[in-house]
Amino acid sequence: MTSSCPYLDTINRTLLDFDFEPSCSITLESSPHIYGCLICGKFFRGKGKQTPAYTHSVEEGHCVYVHLTKGKFWCLPDDYEIDKSEPSLQDIRLALHPTFTSTQV
Repeated sequence: MTSSCPYLDTINRTLLDFDFEPSCSITLESSPHIYGCLICGKFFRGKGKQTPAYTHSVEEGHCVYVHLTKGKFWCLPDDYEIDKSEPSLQDIRLALHPTFTSTQV
């Protein structure tokens, strides 16, 4: 189920950089389930309880994450997907997986 998120105004776009290898900043794992914190820009593994992303959301109060492979946005620790049509996330979606035309290259 997707939902609107009350924490979207906490996103800090100046700290986001998706050019790094997606690996957890705590465990250094590179798995298909790495999430980027949209508040501090760090990468964490998993989103379930007992994972670095969940722990970070509780300890730091950072609630908005993006799955770095799938591009889905999540609110943690509440564990719900943010509606993919949310217009305020479009710029982040484009930065995460940019596409270029042949004339741009």
